[in-house]
This record gives sequence, C-alpha cells and structure tokens, in this order.
Amino acid sequence: MVLLILPVIGIVGMVLMIASDDDSPPISQNPISDRATPLPQTFIPPTPPTATAQPSIIGQPAPALELTTLEGQAFTLQDYVGQRIVLNFWASWCVPCIEEIPELQRFSDAQGENNGVRVIAVTDPDNGQTLADVQRFLDEYGLTLQIGLDKDMAYHYAMGVFALPLTFLIDEAGVVRAYLIGQLTVERLEDEIARVFDNP
Repeated sequence: MVLLILPVIGIVGMVLMIASDDDSPPISQNPISDRATPLPQTFIPPTPPTATAQPSIIGQPAPALELTTLEGQAFTLQDYVGQRIVLNFWASWCVPCIEEIPELQRFSDAQGENNGVRVIAVTDPDNGQTLADVQRFLDEYGLTLQIGLDKDMAYHYAMGVFALPLTFLIDEAGVVRAYLIGQLTVERLEDEIARVFDNP
C-alpha cells in the first residue's frame, strides 16, 4: 500500500515544482491607478472649517482684512465704501482667468477713475505662482486693474472662495450682494450688475 502511495506523492510534488518555476511577476490589481497623475485643476485648496462657508457671505459686510497693492501698500475694501465693487479672484495659472481678465480690464476702463464700479482683482502670489509670475502676467496682457495681493489666502478663505475665477458684487454700503461663478464677459457682468443692483 505504501509503495502505491509514494508514486502519487512524487507526481504531486513535481507538479508543484513546475508551477513554482514561473518567473512572471504577479499581476497588479490596479496598474493604471498606480501610475496615474491628476489633471491640472482650476480649483484652489478647500477652505478650512473655520472659514466662512460660501455663499453665507451673501448679505454680510465684506471682511475688513487687509490686501496689498503690487507696490506693497495696504488697503481694505472699506476704503471704497460709497462705491460698487466687482471683487474678482484669479490666478495667473488659471486658464479661464486668462481669458476673462481682459474683459474685466475693458469693463474697468469704461468706468472712469472715480465714477462707476471699481474692479479689484485679488490673487495670492504664493498659490501656485510667484509675485514675479503675477507681474509678468499683468505686463504681458497690458493690465492696469487694481490688484489686491492676498498672502496666505486669508481673504480667499474669509470670502469662502472655492474655485477660480469667482467674482463677488459688493454694494455701496460694503455688503456682499451676489457671487458669479466662472468666466465673465463685459456683457454678462453688465447684465448681472443691473440685475443685482438696479432691479427692485
């Protein structure tokens, strides 16, 4: 009986040895996702839990946080109480912003120096860009818009900015009245201003 069992054991052992000689690597369960990289996004990092969640800022006074000009001079939106403000958030790496900002420049040029609506374009020079990148962008497109530099994204967080470009309409009393998502044209901006400020 033992002599009959031994050949069977030997055959099984040979089969196992042959199977173990396969040098092919193990198959990855998810080979694509292991190598994948995310596509570029125009979204900025999520706002922290302590920030004012957008759009709860609507109907509230614009935050009294300081921004700085390209020359390093501090200012706040409260400096412009009595004027309507188009507050635009943008970045030099944001493709819709690149297409939109000449439209904002054209709208701003039509307003005059002290009359009409003031356009303020806010960006963080450390969020995927440098101050030199911002200046180079402005020079390349011949932009003279008022720029507000927002270090550490403090004003982005306070306004609840969740994507770029994003634009807020602020009334003469400094109250945030509306927000506009995405790329604007002069015509759309004019229509929205009339709808928000001039309609009862």
